[in-house]
Amino acid sequence: MAILWKYPELGLYSNADFDYLYNGVGHNNGNLAFVYAVASHIKNPTKFFGWSTSAETLKGNADIIVVPSANQLGRHTDYGAMADNLEKSGLPIVAIGLGAQADSYERDIELTDGTLRWARVIAKSSKSTSSNIYTRGAYTSGQLDKLGLTGSVVGGCPSYFINQEPGLGQKIHKNWSQVGLPRSISVAAGHQAWMNTREIEHQLISLLMDRIARGKYFVMSLAEIVKISRGVFDGIDPHGLKGLHNHTVPHYSFEEFKVWCRNYARSFYDVPAWMDSLRRYDLAVGTRYHGVALALQAEQMGLTVTIDSRTRELCENTGVPHVNADQLKAPITRVNLKKLINFDPSIYDQHRSRCASKYLDFLVANRLEPAAFLKRIAAGK
Repeated sequence: MAILWKYPELGLYSNADFDYLYNGVGHNNGNLAFVYAVASHIKNPTKFFGWSTSAETLKGNADIIVVPSANQLGRHTDYGAMADNLEKSGLPIVAIGLGAQADSYERDIELTDGTLRWARVIAKSSKSTSSNIYTRGAYTSGQLDKLGLTGSVVGGCPSYFINQEPGLGQKIHKNWSQVGLPRSISVAAGHQAWMNTREIEHQLISLLMDRIARGKYFVMSLAEIVKISRGVFDGIDPHGLKGLHNHTVPHYSFEEFKVWCRNYARSFYDVPAWMDSLRRYDLAVGTRYHGVALALQAEQMGLTVTIDSRTRELCENTGVPHVNADQLKAPITRVNLKKLINFDPSIYDQHRSRCASKYLDFLVANRLEPAAFLKRIAAGK
């Protein structure tokens, strides 16, 4: 099996330069979650290859290609060159976790010609009577249907199954029930250009800056905001740097802002370390789905602030508590956040079990050997 992801691990990344790390996570640290998940779910002998790997190399090293997928179906991508390589390889391709990105469920996606061809190449490569595309949800599958790519399996993000034990909902509920009001809070940082969520960001940052129960500001994308988590300020465009300052702690001087970044902003380059850090906080909240979803996988509560079809669909199909940004009105307090979270552990575990069962069927139908723990989750024991 060839997994289309260049770096299976980033080595001793404490000493690595920024460009190597940023390229290694595919320009978004959240990518690590679903790539890690897919690699742990499949027992076939595996090699990792970058997205631009030639058709000849793929054909000479693999019998099947697995594409850990994200919100690739949108106007922001153009995968024409990759479509050519995949088609020339002649290998069956399996896409896991494919998502569509639009402003809302009421809008259809817009695709470049290259990405549309990429999706068609994947769909027609199937050697199974079942679909070879596992989507993030019904919205994405519906969008594929409109493109004539019918039959995709409505799933969710594979990161739903990073935690390898059944009964995860009960463990989350137990920890959350012992909290009372959440004290320490981790924030899944949004992009500084998202002006419609800036006031939300300011209030969440205020909550994490508790003198007794300090939280953290976990960043994922894009380059400028990830740089501040590494203490890299030189080379950031002055306009971008000002935007970051305004998005986080605009009441601080610029020098104080840099000190704040060093104290609070963090990014991670492997999933176990990220989840181990999230265990320290009572609640993860913010606009980045994976920064919240990984907290649940670490048996802690989370609340995603949804901003588009992508984040809403992810939450709905993986049981992550969520609230639309337009419905999150000031003031945002610990009491209000607690009230917004409606989490039924039994419903969560039943849903996770059903999704694992569907995921198992999908993997087997596409000649992929599932990890044993997926069967335990599907069985609920």
